[in-house]
Amino acid sequence: MMIAIMVGGAVFALSSIYVRRTRLEETTRFWGSETITAIQLGDHVMLLPQEGAEFDAVELTAFPGLGHLRRALLDERHYQWSSEEQAGVADYCGEVEDALCVRLEFSDPTLKRFDTARVDIELNSGMVGPSDQSRRVKVNDRVQPALKHQIGLLMRVKQKRYDRRD
Repeated sequence: MMIAIMVGGAVFALSSIYVRRTRLEETTRFWGSETITAIQLGDHVMLLPQEGAEFDAVELTAFPGLGHLRRALLDERHYQWSSEEQAGVADYCGEVEDALCVRLEFSDPTLKRFDTARVDIELNSGMVGPSDQSRRVKVNDRVQPALKHQIGLLMRVKQKRYDRRD
């Protein structure tokens, strides 16, 4: 009986790990391994305004929730792969009337393990892609509102620094 419980517990634990792990096969194909590494390990993260967005650049490096943002971009289940196109997000932002576009910049200035990776996002539609404008894809209907909400909150943050307190 004790062995059956231990085997059952081990099977449950392994299946739980498998279900919760971030799936990267499709996202690695789309983003490339260098960008995936930057999103995973980038110790300096910036949120920058693009088309339709009016806010000051925000450093996200120490913000709570950055792990959720990284996972939203990394997990292949968060995308509608049938919407993938060979055109950039900036092109899309120029075509759409109510575009709200931002750029995330992931870098590693300390250890220099990878080049800076830039990810463009159109928040109203959930369109994302690399800033080199080679391709774009939509996030799914569950992730898009969460992404828009989280980045929308971050856009309203007023950066405070030791040398410039309000």
